[in-house]
Amino acid sequence: MALTPGTRLGVYAVTAKIGEGGMGEVYRARDTRLDRDVALKVLPADMAEDPERLERFQREARAVAALNHPNIVTIYSVEKADDTHFLTMELVEGTTLEAALTDEGLSQERFLELASPLASAVAAAHTKGITHRDLKPQNVMLGRDGGLKVLDFGLARFAPTEASGAPASGEEATILQTQEGLAVGTVPYMSPEQVEGRAVDPRSDIFSLGVMFYEMATGRRPFAGASSMAVASSILRDEPSSISDVKPGFPNTLTEVIGRCLAKDPSARYQDGQALHAALSKAAEPRSQPVATTVDMPWIAVLPFKTRTTDDELEALAEGLTEDITAGLSLFSHLLVVSASSAARYEGPVDARLVGQELGAHFVIDGSIRKARTTIRVRVRLVDTATGTHLWAEHLDRDVQESDVFAVQDALTDRIVATIADPQGVLTRALGAMATAKSAEMLTTYECLVRFFTYEQQVQPQEHAVLRSALEQAVSREPDHADAWACLAILYVHEFLLELNPRPDSQGRALRAAQRAVALDPTRATVHNALAQSHYCRAELGPFRRAAGRVAVLNPRDTAAIGQLGLMMAFSGDWSTGLAVVERVMQQNPHHVSWLHFGHLWDHYRKGEYEQALDVAEQINMPGNNIVSIALASTHAQMGHQEPAREHLDTLVRISPQSAGNPRGILSKWLMSDELVEHIVDGLRKAGLDVEGDDATARGTASEVVAPLEPRRPFVGRQAE
Repeated sequence: MALTPGTRLGVYAVTAKIGEGGMGEVYRARDTRLDRDVALKVLPADMAEDPERLERFQREARAVAALNHPNIVTIYSVEKADDTHFLTMELVEGTTLEAALTDEGLSQERFLELASPLASAVAAAHTKGITHRDLKPQNVMLGRDGGLKVLDFGLARFAPTEASGAPASGEEATILQTQEGLAVGTVPYMSPEQVEGRAVDPRSDIFSLGVMFYEMATGRRPFAGASSMAVASSILRDEPSSISDVKPGFPNTLTEVIGRCLAKDPSARYQDGQALHAALSKAAEPRSQPVATTVDMPWIAVLPFKTRTTDDELEALAEGLTEDITAGLSLFSHLLVVSASSAARYEGPVDARLVGQELGAHFVIDGSIRKARTTIRVRVRLVDTATGTHLWAEHLDRDVQESDVFAVQDALTDRIVATIADPQGVLTRALGAMATAKSAEMLTTYECLVRFFTYEQQVQPQEHAVLRSALEQAVSREPDHADAWACLAILYVHEFLLELNPRPDSQGRALRAAQRAVALDPTRATVHNALAQSHYCRAELGPFRRAAGRVAVLNPRDTAAIGQLGLMMAFSGDWSTGLAVVERVMQQNPHHVSWLHFGHLWDHYRKGEYEQALDVAEQINMPGNNIVSIALASTHAQMGHQEPAREHLDTLVRISPQSAGNPRGILSKWLMSDELVEHIVDGLRKAGLDVEGDDATARGTASEVVAPLEPRRPFVGRQAE
């Protein structure tokens, strides 16, 4: 519906129309309750009239609203008034990036001023499992205050099948009809997988950013054509002209970054916004001559947290936080931490680059603490001292009215340390992204470690094979490197549990590598994590629990390891304890890997809560993973959704014929309950799979299993406790 100035939607008074498109019309309005100007996006009628699409949209819009990033437009609320559904959003005064582009392209300085926050915004969404799907210059606002804001983050995924409202031009809002479905997006900025109507993930956003970066650098788009179909064909077929030919003098380092973004194969691109942001930061560093990038173990310093008060309790909290964060970081063996006494002299405002030079620190953490009534607010940031770039910044609020100050200090330390230094933390991801850009034969042992942490985000077969070979070479060069042996042990575990590039005696090799790691340095949590996982894949639950307990004692803030072990605890039959561990980890580190959701997925499934199981399954970002396909096919089939169940089953057959041929085999390696395994197999059967080893008993009982299940005895071929 079109709104005119003066129209009221609840407490909002419309003052002007400011835009429109496939996702609805946008208006400027006055929030009479809070006395502020906001933007209203009114949803199209066809979406509002479809309960399923509306509910899904509202749920995901609330997830996007939880994003807290300075370069993403804030969604305030999802509301309804007078049968009109709408979003309320931050109103940005300024112009679009499209209007700021010139035929000659931007200068290097201006390019970096815009590209870095763009990548940072995309990274923030990707860490929350949100893919934009419609990144383009029209969706980026340059505010009058000089800031950059990305619009419609995550909302494009729910675009209707036909555009409503008048688009900017025929080409700019084309929705291509393909054999496999509708490719939704803006054609010149689509990834190849979008053009073909295939499923997309964060790597599709990386391609779209590559198109934008190319246009920002040169003043023209990399793919052209006389029609939208011609442009789409060019995206699939053509390699763009070299940036150096179009704009001589543009830095080669940035040209290489843009080129990798534009790779046709998603696996050849940066895997998410975090990796791209790290690459941009590295490319911006001044270089006197071309050098091969080497990722060294970084030094990190924690500067004294600051207060603006003489409150003794607040000053004590600041001092305690500084000390505890320093101590917490030192528990991670892939980091080097500057001593608290060395960093203590930087109490006032400081220049991060100067601190880095004086302390030899690659990164610094600094922060401040303020108090209002019973709430304290801690602002903290992680800064790359070479470039001055903020790799991460956040504010954390805590109510201290009824909380012990030491409990508050512990909770804040847990969150900050895990978010930064955990193997899935922001700093480790940045280091891993740089190592991933190197050829495998050039990797140092340390680069193998941080690249292993990146591999664990999605656990892909190709990267598994690359890292296994690289780490085997690393331990041959450095046979006393405990962490290298630990990572290698887990890769051997994945050979067995996930059937990734299996070779003979996976379980034996895993245990021997883990035992070697423990013998070399029993004080590291990483080695006991490897040992615990090695015992789990042998169904040796007593040794598994003892090793897992050592991990929690040696480094309680290693959420990556503790979360994995919590999953295994749940899958061994102790669902309540294991899921409690997983929940705590997910709250402690917002950058946790998406596959931690497997715990709640199978818990809902075993109870017959299929709708909840499906919601959880859709939060797992592991493209091409066989167990994800099993979960989606089984759950859809149990809900009677035959078409999507069959689609996911076809995907399973395509990506993992072995798992499709014997699903009990892989499921039994993870889930120590025969009843739950049969329950899942029953879903695959309903989806249309001819299951190997079926018999009348299984067919008659599997669909009745919906109650919580007891642990089963280890299956034949696995050593019992």
